[in-house]
Amino acid sequence: MTHATARRRELTGWLIGQTRGLLAPLGLAVIARVLGQLLGVALFVFAASLLIRAAGPQLSGQPVGIGVAVAALAGMAIAKALLRYAEHYAGHYVAFTSLQRLRDAFFARLIPQAPAATQGRAGAELTSRATSDIDRIEVFFAHTLPPAVSAVAVPAIALTWLAVVVDPRLALTLTLTVAALLALPLLTRRGAVDSADAVARVRGQIAERLGDDVQGMREILGFGIAEQRLDGLARVDAARTTAAAQVGASQATRAGLSVLLQGGGLIAVLLIGAGVGASPAAIMTALAVGIGLIGPARGFEDYITGLDNAFAATARIREIMDAAPAVTDSASRTAAAAPAATGDPCESEATPGPAAAAPLSGTAAPLSDTPAPPSGTAGSLSGAAGCLSGAAAGIEFDDVTFSYDPNAGPRALGCVTLHAEAGTWTHIVGVSGSGKSTLAGLLLRGWNPESGVVRLAGTDVRELPLAELRSRISLAPQRPTTLRGTLRENLTLAAPDATDEQIAEALMLAGLPDWTERLAEPVGARGQGISGGQLQRLSLARALLPNPQVLIIDEGLSQLDADTAAEVRQRLQAIENLTIIEITHRADLIDDAAAVWVLDLGTVVESGTAGQLRSRTGPFQRLEARMAYDA
Repeated sequence: MTHATARRRELTGWLIGQTRGLLAPLGLAVIARVLGQLLGVALFVFAASLLIRAAGPQLSGQPVGIGVAVAALAGMAIAKALLRYAEHYAGHYVAFTSLQRLRDAFFARLIPQAPAATQGRAGAELTSRATSDIDRIEVFFAHTLPPAVSAVAVPAIALTWLAVVVDPRLALTLTLTVAALLALPLLTRRGAVDSADAVARVRGQIAERLGDDVQGMREILGFGIAEQRLDGLARVDAARTTAAAQVGASQATRAGLSVLLQGGGLIAVLLIGAGVGASPAAIMTALAVGIGLIGPARGFEDYITGLDNAFAATARIREIMDAAPAVTDSASRTAAAAPAATGDPCESEATPGPAAAAPLSGTAAPLSDTPAPPSGTAGSLSGAAGCLSGAAAGIEFDDVTFSYDPNAGPRALGCVTLHAEAGTWTHIVGVSGSGKSTLAGLLLRGWNPESGVVRLAGTDVRELPLAELRSRISLAPQRPTTLRGTLRENLTLAAPDATDEQIAEALMLAGLPDWTERLAEPVGARGQGISGGQLQRLSLARALLPNPQVLIIDEGLSQLDADTAAEVRQRLQAIENLTIIEITHRADLIDDAAAVWVLDLGTVVESGTAGQLRSRTGPFQRLEARMAYDA
């Protein structure tokens, strides 16, 4: 068995698994197709018999009355049409139900893999797999089993009748012709499968490039690189054209050979019939059977052609669905926080100091041994705003090391130890690429650390169910996303049962109090029609609605002007029992009393209160000076 054959069998078994509970309608489609095609053969045979009888008594017995002939032909045609309808209805019911299951399963398997599975992958390419590729699998469910069964069953039944009732020699001649027609697609499909795979792959590349171009149109026009992008698209499209031409050439060759076989088979019936002395009536009947069997044989060829595309699309879908999630609930129960077999890197490496943090700190002082600042007590929120207060939770990173690709590239984090006490506002600062956002990703378990432990309220986050963990932590990112729908629907993504009072409070805290009158307004995908600052505040209100224990603001106020950002921070500070982690590079905007951890090149290089760090030469002071210089 070749690798390609084994692969097709595996894909077939996997796709059949999607039809569980659909055997009855699938069986109906098969039976309706077989009966309908047998009626098609019968129509040709009956028409031939009418011609034979009309030719005179020298070819047949008594002629059939015109009324009887018309009634019989009409009855068979109507019955064939009804069977055709039943076949399509049942087959497409199976197909569309199975496609729905595939899409549900695709997203169900993709969600646990995110964000690791989607990082660095174009959304348009994933969308292409979830839509176009799954649509191409429809042919497997609606047009595979019925044509495959009928391609064998209908000729077998019709040729057996021809051999028993008319002439076995003519039946044998047609049997050889039909066998050659059925074998032709199987013998010529190896190159077609490879070409279909290439077409599917290049279609994904086109979708990815088009998605990038549409999203980056402002940059493309601004930098004057439209011609360059068009040239790149033309190269990819040329590759698709080449692959599609190979598919077309294979299909055209197969179709041409099929027509030759069909015509040759009918000519063989005439020659052999005349050679063996068969009667004209027998020859005409055999020709009618041969013509009637063209449909089932061509249906098999068409199904094979569509099946190549379906298998190519299935392989692309399974590539996503079979990928192992970066984190799982089941694995978390046994995930060990102990060092890897090669030893704990944080035990063997020296504590990262000034040399490791050269881009930011230069000759910075060693790590501060000042303990993290004591937690403050947030004031209680007055009025209805108090309904968003809950129980805060502290967080800890204990000797955490992490790489996005352990086999290549530098570590994103190296032996990071930091903590934020419950109910405090802690700032994590550093230049771009220092590892700040990676900390948020590990806390939410988008990934697991290579070594070390991340704790929420003293519990290793790997020991918490993902749904529970992510319900206790909310994220307000720098570049939030909206979904097509109303403003209210976008606000309540994580809190669908939120009351009007809670929504109004969240909007007030985020600095959008007047938006309570706009909840029914439609919101475009990706925040179309909303300014960057408004979108960040909308995201902040959305993050507050689930009443989290921990709120992570990952540059989530970066597009607000200084006065608005200060007002929003003042409101957030008034929320009781909420731990806030603000990830920012704006060291100059942090209050002197605030807790600060400074990261550089994935390591903690300084910690303390902002006032303490400002009072001495070090990474924080230099970062603040850089902000002042850039301003």
